[in-house]
Amino acid sequence: MKSIEKAVSALQLLVDSGGELRVGDTSRHLKVTRSSASRLLASLAGGGLLEQDPATQRYRAGILAVQLAASFHRNFDLVEQAQKEMEELARKTEHTVWLGVLSGAEVVVLKTARGSQPIQFTVEPGHRLPAHAAAMGKALLAVKSDAEIKNLFATPAEPATKRTVASVDDLMREIAMSRLRGYSVSNQELFEGVKSISVAFEDQHKGMNIAISVSYPLFAFESASDQPVVDALLLFAHDFGTRIGDKRWIK
Repeated sequence: MKSIEKAVSALQLLVDSGGELRVGDTSRHLKVTRSSASRLLASLAGGGLLEQDPATQRYRAGILAVQLAASFHRNFDLVEQAQKEMEELARKTEHTVWLGVLSGAEVVVLKTARGSQPIQFTVEPGHRLPAHAAAMGKALLAVKSDAEIKNLFATPAEPATKRTVASVDDLMREIAMSRLRGYSVSNQELFEGVKSISVAFEDQHKGMNIAISVSYPLFAFESASDQPVVDALLLFAHDFGTRIGDKRWIK
């Protein structure tokens, strides 16, 4: 099992490093010798998950990884359906729009669309965010049962900022509010000076959920209300939710 965990950690490092891996970086990240890291990467290359550039000696995604990604996207039609609508939402709100899915107690960012504001806040695809602090996380958790949420956070989660919910009871109150109003909020709970609002969608046929959020620096609304952004997100949610057959959003 340890070798599998190290292989997964190496593949995650590949994602975080922008698509290329060095033996030395892998050695430091996994806290193993260079020879062990070299053998691990060579083994992954032998299985098709990685391939080595003969010129630079660096590793990148192999054909099997590409095939897995293609299979992933075939199963995530909901993600592809949301792409154009995300870009339109970013145009209307002028702020960054994210799409993410839940993975355990974290949200994985899959897509981003940038608005037209000169100062944008964004997180690149592939990054993981703590679900209890992110608006997308709260929106996705709100689709789950209370028992599932409490089980996910049986061990207290680390705060991302001083405003992050401090206990599972506080989180449950936030989730209850998200269900009541139809969207979730992260007000400087994930990043200082940044507010995010988010809605979640369910694909009943494929059993998957996604969340869409709009994020913006608070100074952008110092002298005005951010209600137009909330209204735009809810209009998006009703239109997109109705189109994909999510009963929670059908008018």
